[in-house]
Amino acid sequence: MIEKRMGPFVFFDLGQTLISEWDFIAHFDAKFLELLNGFGARIDARNYRAVRDDIIRSRRIGHGSVSELIMEVCAVVLPAGYGQVIASRIKPEIKRGRKEFFRFADGAREVLESLSSKYELGIIANQSDDILDLLQEYEKYFKVKTISGVAHLKKPNPRIFQLALKEAGRQAGECIMVGDRLDTDICPANRLGMKTVRVRDSLFALQEPREECEYATGTVATLADVPQAIENIVAAWKQ
Repeated sequence: MIEKRMGPFVFFDLGQTLISEWDFIAHFDAKFLELLNGFGARIDARNYRAVRDDIIRSRRIGHGSVSELIMEVCAVVLPAGYGQVIASRIKPEIKRGRKEFFRFADGAREVLESLSSKYELGIIANQSDDILDLLQEYEKYFKVKTISGVAHLKKPNPRIFQLALKEAGRQAGECIMVGDRLDTDICPANRLGMKTVRVRDSLFALQEPREECEYATGTVATLADVPQAIENIVAAWKQ
């Protein structure tokens, strides 16, 4: 039973959960497609998206995400050996795109205001430390910020979750994890005994559960639906 005075501790993922990456994804796709064709791929946008989505759906990328996606797409549409070259060429565009296009999702402030009035909040995210600049404006909402680029641990490694739990001063059974990916957010959190909320407004909505730990406690269409999902979990806890 959760202590009523404290309520649950709610952890959020960042990318495609609290942070909208759709503009960044459009920027990345355009630059990547241009490079692919510059190296002779001869692939149009529709077929590129089909290849990209199949790679995501079939779990051929891990927590490296963009870097692994580049290698996997290149392996499909180009002869061997081009992946590293293209990854090196597009790296400055990725860095620029993160700075220019990463932003908190529409309604994020309202969601955080609502939840922080009732619960303690934190972050567990696979992000480089440059994300801390974007977080400054929202820093007041978070008691814990466990970022892979700072912690030198990455989800789904349970140690990054355990580090966040230690910083929060909570047990896993008192916490809820909100994220978009089944493999790096939902499954590892479930395995530790946390409750989970999956946000489907993400490219990783393409993922389908493969094992029991990948079924979230609750699933929502958008970030705006998260507070109600949290309330449903808390209500079930009190029964």
